[in-house]
Amino acid sequence: MSESVDDVKNKTKITRKQRFVVFSAIILVIISLLAYSIIGPYFVRVDPIPTEGYMVEKIDGEIGQTTCMQWVDSEYIIVCDVGLGALVMYKIEANKLVENRILKDELNNPHGIHIDGNILFISESGKLTRSEIIGNKTSDWEIVNTTILVEGIPSGNHQTNSIHEGPDGMLIWHSGSTCNVCEENDYRNAALLLVNPENGNHSVIASGVRNSFDGTWVPDVGYVFTDNGRDWDGDDYPYEELNLLDIGQDYGWPHDSPDSPIPNGTIGPIGTFDPHSSANSIALRHENSTLPGGNHSIFVSVFGSWNSITPTGGEIIRVDLIEDPESSQGWRTENTVIVNDVFGALAIGFHPNGDLYFSNYVTGNLHVINNL
Repeated sequence: MSESVDDVKNKTKITRKQRFVVFSAIILVIISLLAYSIIGPYFVRVDPIPTEGYMVEKIDGEIGQTTCMQWVDSEYIIVCDVGLGALVMYKIEANKLVENRILKDELNNPHGIHIDGNILFISESGKLTRSEIIGNKTSDWEIVNTTILVEGIPSGNHQTNSIHEGPDGMLIWHSGSTCNVCEENDYRNAALLLVNPENGNHSVIASGVRNSFDGTWVPDVGYVFTDNGRDWDGDDYPYEELNLLDIGQDYGWPHDSPDSPIPNGTIGPIGTFDPHSSANSIALRHENSTLPGGNHSIFVSVFGSWNSITPTGGEIIRVDLIEDPESSQGWRTENTVIVNDVFGALAIGFHPNGDLYFSNYVTGNLHVINNL
């Protein structure tokens, strides 16, 4: 029996629908594989693998989504927990979190603290506050009399990050860009800011700094800081940077490009990290540390890439600063990876005894690094 025209049309429709379903399934599988290749390391490569000569121990207990940490004595550590929107104090004994207490809550993405005597500065998203610490001993600390020093700095792709002691009694505040690549509407974005700790008056001391997470003073060198470059320019550009502060200078963004990584009139880095690897927190080697290095050694947490087909980062790196008149600003760096497979590593800091601790933002774990 011959088929009618309607029968043929119906079969054609079914065939087209089947092809569409198969095609859609293939596209979904490809997208899923691509997404997994990008974000997968954050979930499966989070168990630290130390390089030769080092060991890593996990602290028992969860420390949350930590963006900053500071040891305040040999027992107590304060962290910024963005999941809780709070500053949390933990007591650590025998590699175990034994106590925790919220010092201050209702914070908007806290990303940095600085303690000067009994004064506490907190960096939130677009805001910097000043508070007083009261209490005769660390375990009794309370945060009181909070005032806003600065507010209203726009947040977007990035926000205001770490806060540190600056020159002449001032503060250095790291302020990220609102976008990947753009001309900022507010001059305070993509910059380092100098802030008066008494009244909040502030100014830009370094521009063209797309997303600087942290910095530290290195003896006889100056203030060095991380800066993470633009996305979507391929796997090989740009390198993440370690910069040396030269007050009033421009560090290139958003006018840099693969053909002109250091635009005319701007300053290039003294050191680099893998493209898109997200170099973030810095810890100057503690004088009590037995880890290799010297007075010009810093340790950097490299979070890991989401903008690279081949995963990069997920490392703790020792960076040795070496004087070199042929290099940018007279310094260059040598990088040594000491821990691998720590995708999500973010906050980092030295215990007073010289042990190096770091937290994992993804797993909520805290780890300590020692020599074998």
